Amino acid sequence: MLESKSMIKTYQPSDKSGQLEVNEGGLSRRQALKWMGVVAAGVTMPVLSGCEDVAISAVKLAGRWPDLNLQPITGEGYGKDPNLITPPRSLWPLTMTQKQRNLAAHVCDILYPREGDMPSASQLKVPELLDEWVSAPYPNNQADRQELLPGLVWLDEESERRFAKSFTDISLAEQASIIDDIAYPEAENDPRYLYMAKVFDGLRTLVTIAYFASPEGTKDIGYIGNTPIAGDYPGPTPEAMAHLDKMLSDLGLTEYAYTERG
Repeated sequence: MLESKSMIKTYQPSDKSGQLEVNEGGLSRRQALKWMGVVAAGVTMPVLSGCEDVAISAVKLAGRWPDLNLQPITGEGYGKDPNLITPPRSLWPLTMTQKQRNLAAHVCDILYPREGDMPSASQLKVPELLDEWVSAPYPNNQADRQELLPGLVWLDEESERRFAKSFTDISLAEQASIIDDIAYPEAENDPRYLYMAKVFDGLRTLVTIAYFASPEGTKDIGYIGNTPIAGDYPGPTPEAMAHLDKMLSDLGLTEYAYTERG
C-alpha cells in the first residue's frame, strides 16, 4: 500500500531561485561500501522489483512504460568479507549518467528536502548511494536497476508530455503535480500511473532507508545505538523493564521475567 499524503514531507526549495542544490561532491568508495552495508541490512528483497505481480504488461502499456533494454552488470563485487579499512578503489563501475543522477537528486529532495538543520537527501549524497546501489553486481540490486532507471526515464517523458520540458527544468509546482499522481493510494485506481506508482513506492522506501541510515539521519530520529558506555553498564531503565514485564504477562510468559538475584 502506498503512503498517505500526511507521510510525505512538504518540499521547500533549497534557495531563492527555486532550483535544487544538487550535491556535486563525490561519495568515497569506503563510505559507499559501509553505507550500502547498512542499507542492505534493512532490505530483505529487491525494493523496486516484483511489480509484474501487480501490474501486468497491459498496465505498463497504458502507463507508457519505457523499455530501456538494460544490459546486465558483470562486476565481481566485494566478496563475503570486505575490507572496510582499505577497500579497493573501485568496487564496480558506476553506471548512472549525470542526467540520471541529477534527476534522482531532484526526486530525493522532494521526498526529503532541507528542513532547519537537517540537510536534504542530495546534500547527504543519497543520489550517489542510489548510483552505487543500481550499479552493484548482485541479483537484488540488479532487479532494482531494471525498475529504477526506467522510472527516472518515465518522469522525464511524462514531464515532456505535460510541459514540453524535462523534469529538472519544470517548476516546483509542475514537478509536484507529477509526483502527486504517483505518490498516493489513488494511483492504484488509474492504469496510467499504477506501474510507476509501484516503482515510486519502492524508490521512496530505498531513499528513506538510505537517508535515515546516514549519520545525520540516525541523529535526527534519536538513534543512539553503537555508542560506547563509559563505566559499568547501567542496564535498562525502569520504564523499559515495566514494558517488558507487561509484554511477558500478556503473553503468559511471566516465568521468564527478570528477578534480582540475592
